[in-house]
Amino acid sequence: MLYNTGNTRTPLLSMIGGNPLYTNSVEFILGQTYANEEGDIPNISETDSLTAPKPTFVTRGQATNVTQIFHESLAISYAKQSNMGTLAGANLAGQEANPQSELDFQVARKMDKIARSIEKTFIQGTYNKATKDSEVNKTRGLISAITTNVIDLEGKALDMWAINDMLVKIKNNGGDISNLTLLGTSIQISQINGSAIEAGFEVGTPYNNAFGIRITDVICPAGTVHMAEGEFIPEGTALVLNIPAIHPVEQPVPGKGNFFLEDLDKTGAGEKKQIFGQIGLDYGMEFLHGKFTGIKTTFTKPVGRKVVTVAEV
Repeated sequence: MLYNTGNTRTPLLSMIGGNPLYTNSVEFILGQTYANEEGDIPNISETDSLTAPKPTFVTRGQATNVTQIFHESLAISYAKQSNMGTLAGANLAGQEANPQSELDFQVARKMDKIARSIEKTFIQGTYNKATKDSEVNKTRGLISAITTNVIDLEGKALDMWAINDMLVKIKNNGGDISNLTLLGTSIQISQINGSAIEAGFEVGTPYNNAFGIRITDVICPAGTVHMAEGEFIPEGTALVLNIPAIHPVEQPVPGKGNFFLEDLDKTGAGEKKQIFGQIGLDYGMEFLHGKFTGIKTTFTKPVGRKVVTVAEV
């Protein structure tokens, strides 16, 4: 229910949910950070080689993130459960009550809410590691995580050349550009298609990928980028993500699992239940991804294809 394939209201969660990771600790490792030494042209004589060069060392660091709690409760009265035969709205001949189970319906709606909350957290979440029980652990979302490959468009539209620049930037900083996905707003996606028409770039026919998400392939000089409309992407911001490197990290409760349904104490004529889960975001190394900021937030329609001439028209 959480990783609902084809639920376009949570496109990121649908795309990364097929390969979740698990942890038994609130804090988990994303990877090791280190800087490679620059290569040079050796200038060593035979005599020099008799003495070993002075050793150098590569210092490693560790990137981490945390899981956080998602917790919802629901209550269903006995009166509501016994009244499922009552039809709401127009009473048409042959109509049956829907849903058949009020509990199943309410649980499904709570899971929808939790999935949307996770989607927003994975995009916009800000990091906090609790130092005591009364503090809140907050998983770091993608917007705050990406710091290396950032392009500020300073109010200009997000176009094909900007995407091409991002591919080059990610590649130069050690990222893999063979399978990147741009998550943007509907205005940004429309503008990218418009700029492709003007610049003569190629935009593929939209299709639904294996996760049920509508994808358009954009072909730039530097490579191909998948493009999809995201949720909770702030206007003026867009993300270029290496989806295979991103995983949800679940922290199950021993003997219960994760996002489990549990009875609460009965206090009246009905049932009270809670759903409890802990999850965080593993985005790998942040230099695998890119972020656009300062994007123009209005759409300008293309007027045609731009043509460069070498003689008077």
